[in-house]
Amino acid sequence: MKISRKKIITVIILTAAAIAALWVTFGVADFSRVHSYKLPIFSRWTLRYLDGGSGTYTGLGYSFDIEGDFIGEDAAGVTSYTAKLFGVPVMSGVRCL
Repeated sequence: MKISRKKIITVIILTAAAIAALWVTFGVADFSRVHSYKLPIFSRWTLRYLDGGSGTYTGLGYSFDIEGDFIGEDAAGVTSYTAKLFGVPVMSGVRCL
C-alpha cells in the first residue's frame, strides 16, 4: 500500500499545528498565572533561591524571573516578576502589599 505525498504533507502540517497549539496553550496559562502573582505550572524551576519559590522558571521559548515571600503561614507568594519571550523581557510586575 502506497501512501500519497499529499497525505504525508497533511499529517506533518497537522502535527506541527497541534504542537504549536500546545505550546501556545502552555505559554498563555503560565503567563496568565504569573501575571496574577501565582507560580507557573508548565515551566521548570531552573534557578532556585532558598525561600521556597523565588528563582527562574523556564518553559519552551519563555521564562520568568520570580521573586517573592514563600516561607511561613502569612507568606505573600509572588511579589514581583519579569516575563521573557525568547530571552527578551515582554512584561513585568510588582505587587503592592
